[in-house]
Amino acid sequence: MTTGDIEKLNVDVIAFTGHKSLLGPTGIGGLYIKESVTIKHTRAGGTGVKSAQRHHLEEYPYRLEYGTLNTVGIAGLYAGLNWVCKKGVENIHRHEMNLTRQLRDGLNGINNVITYCADDLTNHIGILSFNIKGFEAIDTGTILDGDYNIACRTGLHCAPMVHEHLGTDKIHGTVRVGLGPFSTKTHIEKAISAIKEIASARAK
Repeated sequence: MTTGDIEKLNVDVIAFTGHKSLLGPTGIGGLYIKESVTIKHTRAGGTGVKSAQRHHLEEYPYRLEYGTLNTVGIAGLYAGLNWVCKKGVENIHRHEMNLTRQLRDGLNGINNVITYCADDLTNHIGILSFNIKGFEAIDTGTILDGDYNIACRTGLHCAPMVHEHLGTDKIHGTVRVGLGPFSTKTHIEKAISAIKEIASARAK
């Protein structure tokens, strides 16, 4: 998204975290604020810029900066953004969606596995949620982690009302697999094989 895109969308404020898709570390993010928007102070502290000032600075970005900046986090986010820009956002998305389709198609061929919101992957990102019938999501995730060394996220994913709509809140959510730029077809093949084994064991 460029400044021109922001102006076309008439966006006032954009907040983003650095560790999701931008490959930065946790604890760092960014905030865009339109010049006409005023953000009230919630706290105050030294900026190290104009130490003689008795009150916190009014101008941006210092208005929202308190104390020492997360310099290590900023450097990590900068490195992540450089890598993403060099690789190309479209190329990364295409790679992730190819793997998402591979995973979706593989899971749809396994008995007792249910996928969610995966029939149409248009305007989708590289995540896929599923459950194995008869399993709590957390149990499936624990088995994938402990027995197969496959990382995933289980539960309500900070979106309880979505799970209420899907009816998955009653079984404590779903198993969510997130694909990234470093995921491979081999990773997906191993995940499909592991989930098939777990589902087959349940069926017995």
